[in-house]
Parts: sequence; C-alpha cells; structure tokens
Amino acid sequence: MNRKIILALTIGLLIPLLTGCFFMSGSKNPVGDTSIANSQPTAQALSSVKPMVMASSYAKPTERKYTFAKSSHKVGHSFKEGISKAASRLRISLMSADVTDNILITFEKMMVKSVNGKKTNISVPARKVPLLSAATLSEILAEQELAQGSYNYMEFSVKNAEIVIDGNSYPVLIPSRKIRFVGKFELKDGYSTNLKVKFLHRMVKWQIGKKPFFMMIPVVKISSDLIPVPVTEVTDGDIAGSIENFVNAAKLSGVTVSLDGTDLSAVTDANGAFSFAQLPAGAYNLRTSHPDYLDHSFPLEVLAGQVASTVIQLNPAEIHSAVSSTGWFATLYPFADAQAEYAEVALETPVKIDFVSLAFTRAEVKFVVEYNSGGSARCSNYLATTQQVSAENDLGTWWAGNNANPGSFLGDFFALPAPGNPYTVDVTELIRSNPSSLYFLASRNFDFVDIRITGIQLSIYYR
Repeated sequence: MNRKIILALTIGLLIPLLTGCFFMSGSKNPVGDTSIANSQPTAQALSSVKPMVMASSYAKPTERKYTFAKSSHKVGHSFKEGISKAASRLRISLMSADVTDNILITFEKMMVKSVNGKKTNISVPARKVPLLSAATLSEILAEQELAQGSYNYMEFSVKNAEIVIDGNSYPVLIPSRKIRFVGKFELKDGYSTNLKVKFLHRMVKWQIGKKPFFMMIPVVKISSDLIPVPVTEVTDGDIAGSIENFVNAAKLSGVTVSLDGTDLSAVTDANGAFSFAQLPAGAYNLRTSHPDYLDHSFPLEVLAGQVASTVIQLNPAEIHSAVSSTGWFATLYPFADAQAEYAEVALETPVKIDFVSLAFTRAEVKFVVEYNSGGSARCSNYLATTQQVSAENDLGTWWAGNNANPGSFLGDFFALPAPGNPYTVDVTELIRSNPSSLYFLASRNFDFVDIRITGIQLSIYYR
C-alpha cells in the first residue's frame, strides 16, 4: 500500500517536469512577452518572466564629511617676527554686581596662585569699592605684570566692609575676611588677561536690641579675556592667509583677494597663499573672487605689530556629479551587456547640498543617447532620489532590469547611431522640490535593438 502511494506521488511530480522538458518551444524568445507589441502605457514591469536576481548589490554611500553651505573662514593673531612683546599682565576689573544692597568693600590685598603652586601677591589701592553703583568695567581693582602661565586660584583679602541703610552705615562681617575663587585663567606674554569679577552675595541679618548686625556670604563670578597689548613703537600690522576648496580642502591658486576701501589686491599662489604687509592698524573688510567659486567677504582686524592669519574656504560656483554611462541594453535580441527593458545609473554629487542656506540658480542633466543600428530608437527617461530599477543585471556602476517604478518623467528621447544624440534637460524645479545628494536616472528602451546612454551628468549652478 505504501509503495503504491509513493509511486503515485513520484509520477505526479515527474509528469509536469517531463512535459516542460520535451514540449517547451525552442523558437520562442525567453522574454518574448515583453515585445513592443505587448507594451503598456505605463513604466511598471511589462515582463511576465520574473528576473532570477531582483536585488542590486548597490550600497548607499556612507555619510560624507562636507555639506555645501555658506563659505567659512577663521582668523587668528600672532606677533610679527622681531617685535618685542610686552610682559604678560593681569588686569582685574569689577563688573556690575547683581546686588540690591549698598555695600562698600575695602580690599587689602589680592593673591593668585599658578597651577604649579606658586603664589603671587597683588597690591590693591586702598579705597572703598561700591558694589551697588559699580559700572561695568569702570572699577579697576588691580593691574600688575605677572609671569605667563596658567593660574587656578585667586583670593581677595577684605580690610573692611559696610552697608549703608537709610543714610546710616553699619559694619558687615565677611567670614575669614577673605573672598576666594577657584577656576582657571591664563596669562600670556604680549597680552593682558582681563579678569572680570562680578560679586553676588547672600546677606544675613540679625538684631540684638535695637542694633542690627550684618554678615555677607560672598559669591564671586569671574570671566576672562586675552587682549593683545598694543606695541607702542609699531603702528602697522600684516595679513597672511590661504584659500582652499571647501569640498576637498585643495589649495586654490588664482583667487583675487582685495581689501574694501583700498586699492590693495593680491592673487593667491600655487599654495593658495596671499599676504598684505605693513597695513595701518584698524578694521578691514577682506573680499575674495574667482570665476569658478562663489565670492566671500568678512571683516578682519589688523593689530599693531601683529599678523592676522586667516584660512578661507570657498564654495564652487558649480557642483557636478560624476559622469556615468549605461551599457548596451534592450528587451529583445541584445547586442551586448544586458538584456532588459530598463537601465539605471546613480548620479552622486560630491557633497551634501544645503539647499536652504545657499540657493542655486539652475540645475540640468546632460546625456547622450546612442542607437546600435541604423535609423533611430525611442526611450523615456526618469529622474528620482531613490533607486528605481529592480536589477536583473547588476554591472557594478549601472543596473538593467525589466521592472521599474519610475521617478519624475523627463521626457521621450531619440537615440541615433554613433556618436549618438546629445540632450540637456532643465531639472531646476524638480531638484528644488526634491533636494538630495544622490539622484538616479532611469531609462526605458522602447526598441528591439540596443541603446546606451553615455556622458550622464547632473550639474547644479549657484550663479
């Protein structure tokens, strides 16, 4: 019984297979169902024969380092060669205090300590400092030359403190008669470190009989700036800079650099360098120009005895994708490369384009359509931000298949024998409404004989 069941199942499986082997027509084209006569007015899959391989090995590129945004620059100052630098100096200023009480403090002395533990006393003029009425930076508590280096501790010794209420003065107790600050600031030769001190506090009041007593719990907030000390015997300074491509940091030669309001200009050398010497100290506006790059300008200050060093990055005025090509492709009777109705290539721009901060003026796609026979053939082309073709043949840089979900329709185009038929298609509005750093161009071949598309390039113009 079991043998009969097994035999019946075996025969049932073999009959369809044998029928397919002995009765399949050898004269039928394997993709004959996709002939032009059976084509539909849609760019969806036309073939009833499913591709054996539906997945492309194409991997989306990793995130790129650069974004095509506004040009950038950075500026730094350093002393010129041969200029004697002034000794490093500490200047301690009193900022407006966040206090409501009329408190007057007489400082006795100050002490700072470097990170290596060395202590330095700073003399303070004996005078009452009003915390309530001190204007920002108007009260200079102390100014003294100190050794350059890093400091992390400062201490104020208080000789006397008082508070004025309704015209009457009362003594104020400050615990340990010291106000301490722990934090880091730097002193550097040729610079004044402006240390801005802002007093905050909490006032404690109690009363014995009719006599009030006050104690201040001090809080100090401090910020610092390094300010170059002007060199008195020198009144001019220099500008030295270099210019590079924002996309790949390549040094740019032939860039014209000018200073607004002057007749001075320079052209960058092979290393992208330029310079201006012996400029009167003051504020300038530096401007760059080059036919292939976007103009850029920014303010720059020239300090006496110093070099204003700047590095400028310029954006290209045009962004072009890599030039791509398909191979020969057609649904029927392929000449070479791939047998398929659709072909597609990726058009990747070298940077992620910032369409918000930098508006472009025009975008276009160029390509050449070639026909592998006499006469001409018709194709329809599409542009999208996602891959459209389910690849039957993945040839590394382009894909060919019988299945596509079309993107935006660019139009119908005619292929001609070598050297082919060139086209330029304006895609400005399409790109505006579909911004991306990666686009795909897909083509549908309506003819029996192969076509190919060469010289495919997406270009975006910013002026």
